[in-house]
Amino acid sequence: MAFNNEMTKLLNKIERRLGTRLLNLPTENPDMSKTYWPTVIEEDTLPTFSRFYPRKFKYQLTPSCAKKDGFYLIDEALIENVKIIGVKDVDWQSFSVDPLINQSGQGMGYYIGSMNAYGVEDIAMAQMQLDHMSLFNQGFFVEFEPPNKIRIKNSMGADIGMLMRSFYLDLFIEHKDLLSIEPTKMETFEKLAIADVATFLYGELKYYDGIETVFAGTDMKLDDIRTKADTRQEVVEYLEANYVSASNANQPSIICQ
Repeated sequence: MAFNNEMTKLLNKIERRLGTRLLNLPTENPDMSKTYWPTVIEEDTLPTFSRFYPRKFKYQLTPSCAKKDGFYLIDEALIENVKIIGVKDVDWQSFSVDPLINQSGQGMGYYIGSMNAYGVEDIAMAQMQLDHMSLFNQGFFVEFEPPNKIRIKNSMGADIGMLMRSFYLDLFIEHKDLLSIEPTKMETFEKLAIADVATFLYGELKYYDGIETVFAGTDMKLDDIRTKADTRQEVVEYLEANYVSASNANQPSIICQ
């Protein structure tokens, strides 16, 4: 129930930031109430945030996985029925222990046994072996085709899936709830959620503002909500400008020296 508790706290914060607690929302439209706001966050905020700061999921790929047209099919039932955004890379630590892959000129080379006494000759021999293997190393590349297809190729474009045994891929998937979002990213996520809820409320409430009734006219003071809604583009631009950085472990970084 931690998810519900975190969502409740977020909704309360949004309500305070937008100043809607004392606003009498139209009762004939229950979807406008606070109980509907989690739907806005799940359908608008989480997908947008996930495109820049996705959740990483380790997925085991084996020769027994279903195939179609040369592609391995990711079993989406194993990743909680969420949308796959892409593939980061192979989990090289689990991949490099497969001697069949290494001896076939793919990926990484590892030859000197851990029990050897490493002398000068051992180190020289290891370097010579790695230099020799680098001449024939054709690389190992993962190609992703939405929504759930994976193909393994070398630098020449040849399908090398037949050399594969069992190893792990790091997939990028959408966040399903608030629990998988890093605490250090929550401030930015909250700004986006506030903007999304404000956009939703303004789009609905503007049709009720200024209506004359037999009792009085309605004046909902929507300028503040509209101002919050207008910040969405600013938050998205911030995400676009900063998601490739050392602080985002799930995206590549470019380091200039």
